Amino acid sequence: MIEPSSVRPSARQLAWQQQELTAFIHFGVNTFTDLEWGTGLDDPAVYDPRELDCDQWVRVLVDAGFKSVILTAKHHDGFCLWPTRYTTHNIAASPSGRDVMAELSAACAEHGLGLGFYLSPADLYQEKAPGGYYGNGSPAVASEFGYEVDDYNRYYLNQLRELLTQYGPIAEVWLDGANPTSTAQEYAFDAWFDLIRKLAPSATIAVGGPDVRWVGNEDGFARETEWSVVPFASGRMVVEETAAEVAGPVQLAAADELRWYPAEVDVSIRPGWFYHATEDDAVKSLPVLLDIYRKSVGRNAVLLLNIPPDRRGRFADPDVQALSAFGAAIRSYYDAPVELPGSFNVVSLREDIAAGQQVESFVVEALVDGSWIPAATGTTIGHRRLIALDGPVTADAVRVRVLAARAPEPLVTLTVHHDPTVPLPGVEPGAEPSESPA
Repeated sequence: MIEPSSVRPSARQLAWQQQELTAFIHFGVNTFTDLEWGTGLDDPAVYDPRELDCDQWVRVLVDAGFKSVILTAKHHDGFCLWPTRYTTHNIAASPSGRDVMAELSAACAEHGLGLGFYLSPADLYQEKAPGGYYGNGSPAVASEFGYEVDDYNRYYLNQLRELLTQYGPIAEVWLDGANPTSTAQEYAFDAWFDLIRKLAPSATIAVGGPDVRWVGNEDGFARETEWSVVPFASGRMVVEETAAEVAGPVQLAAADELRWYPAEVDVSIRPGWFYHATEDDAVKSLPVLLDIYRKSVGRNAVLLLNIPPDRRGRFADPDVQALSAFGAAIRSYYDAPVELPGSFNVVSLREDIAAGQQVESFVVEALVDGSWIPAATGTTIGHRRLIALDGPVTADAVRVRVLAARAPEPLVTLTVHHDPTVPLPGVEPGAEPSESPA
């Protein structure tokens, strides 16, 4: 087995990590039934976005600094947002009839946004409808793709082919492990991945795929120690994705293989994943969004932020305002470092991950009144590490000392920043501090 210091990202993984911000769009029949998970037998007639505006989605996202977007082309209910040839349970049976994938693809091409899709492995329509394929016990037989698969996997492969060949370059294919009814259906992952590689070789395959792993929660944060070099044994991660530690010494000792397998942090800008009018006043505030940014992008992960369109087919005003403020704040606070001498309350570190992830621990020191004092300490860095300080530091200079690393002299870039939304110790992001300590 190779050493952890020798593991490198693929070109597609490196390009994916450098994006930092990806948008998730949950949209479909659930938008109109006010559900998070549809039944599978939802009437396509309920789906009727009369002001569908994918161009608005993309313009808002580009302005906020997002580099790609992933649409729920098919959620667990099985309703498809493109006119697939393989089921009538799609937008062609709705009053709208408009091909959302096509319109989103055109908008992405016009504005320079990467396009991805979510295609749920679970499919309640194919499970419950007469003649459905999901879990029907059919045998695996040779298919036109050259794979031996059952009815449902053939159906899924056909839909993958449609999405990968009809809607322009695809940046990311997102899978989901949820199975609402736990019905037995074996997924032909190897065949799926092989087809994606053949038809979209630059696309990352995320969450259950070989390129990108789920961070293990939907709360908006990665671990404080977040390795991209992950141990595997017998083809599987040594521990579950939800484990508190996925790549520490104990896990490494149990491995027979090491892979570059970075984390993606998925979280919604609202309490739910689909739009609900009752949540218009519950859109995450700017301090909360920036806290999520620091704890996702700033912990060696990519942030996948969900923004659900409303029943018109547009982003609602509260979401647009929140995204606009979020993008402006990142440009102001995090794209532009503080020049020293000066005051800062966030430190930013980056490794050159093209050469692997090497740093195990570090200290950032500030030159204050002629003396070097510790300003921040941490473990992993990776693509980016952002650490909010307990309070502002005024310094003439800063430096980073690597205390432990997997390879000698890893290249680390250090900048400092000022973010006025950083809360005081013990105060939740966006909350007002108490007037006096309890």
